[in-house]
Amino acid sequence: MEHRRWAEEHPWPPRWLRWVPPALILLTLALDHATPSRYSFGPLLSASVVLALFTYPPIGVAATGAAGCVLLALANEIEDYIGPQTITSLIVLASVTLLSMALCIVRRRSESRFRHVQAVAEAVQLALLRPLPARIGPLRMAGFYRAADDEALIGGDLYSVRDTPFGIRVIIGDVKGKGVAATQTVATVISSFQEAALIHPSLTQVADRIDVALQMDRDHPPLEPLGDKVAAAPAQSLTDELFTTAVLLEFSPDASSVRILDRGHQPLLVIRRDTTSVVETEHSLPLGMADLLLDAPRVTTLGLDPGDILVAYSDGVTEARDGTGAFYPLRDRLQSHCNSGARPVSPTELITFVRDDLVRWTPALGDDVIAIAFQPAPAGDR
Repeated sequence: MEHRRWAEEHPWPPRWLRWVPPALILLTLALDHATPSRYSFGPLLSASVVLALFTYPPIGVAATGAAGCVLLALANEIEDYIGPQTITSLIVLASVTLLSMALCIVRRRSESRFRHVQAVAEAVQLALLRPLPARIGPLRMAGFYRAADDEALIGGDLYSVRDTPFGIRVIIGDVKGKGVAATQTVATVISSFQEAALIHPSLTQVADRIDVALQMDRDHPPLEPLGDKVAAAPAQSLTDELFTTAVLLEFSPDASSVRILDRGHQPLLVIRRDTTSVVETEHSLPLGMADLLLDAPRVTTLGLDPGDILVAYSDGVTEARDGTGAFYPLRDRLQSHCNSGARPVSPTELITFVRDDLVRWTPALGDDVIAIAFQPAPAGDR
């Protein structure tokens, strides 16, 4: 993900900060020799110790403080450093050093705990949203996902791909809401889909199973730990309008066609030759709102030729705004890209274009973003 790559390339604290504490000590020594004795630069030594707190281990902080005390004493003549001003500076510097050592120990323990919690959280999140394979049987695919929260791997958008006895089945969705409640709903939808996709012969039955799971979450909210007790999750976050817009796909064994069940999600796009068009499907109510359906949603079948690319995405893509407030026109951008002679020939190339173009379009993404491209492999490559 982009923000994690940027964090790895620009670590905090920056490496050059390690050289600032000794530089301040030397600067203090130089200023003390270059100025009259009535001037005191002891605060610079204290600043060097405070900076060492962010870059050094506790022993390094202690060494910085000790070096400052020694240099402060050596920089003054005997009659001066036993005087009140020098003694006061030494006491202040020693006190700052001890306090900084204690804070450094707390900081390092907190960082260690944070790294452990982050590793566990990433493992759990990656178990939900597993990396997309480049290919399953005759179907090529590629995608990118970015959560609105830079510190999270997943948000309210979701996807899952399963190779089943009925074909390659896919779900792409967008949970209503954000935060922990949205993540809980993502887990419910994905786990229900992964189970139902292997058992039920039709997409409608798979969607019905997810509807039941969401209904159960709405009627019987999961329990959350609260201190030494267990309390029901907040009703506002889990029981009020709990639904997920989603599109379910089922590719035939040879990927020559795809069955589509649209449950209130963004329309699919298909790229054929030099044309980008919207896939016409029957738009139905989102998952979790089956009790409001008057008729069972109908499944649409779309034929695919080798080289065609089917694109699924979330509203985080089409609702991304540029500096003037204009929404990102995904279909038009893809059409312009195809007409420019740079038509993508693989899902990876298309997703790379969309990801880079979206970053150029909007200064900051305010919503979760997902885009996945599917393409039947050529007959000679199966």
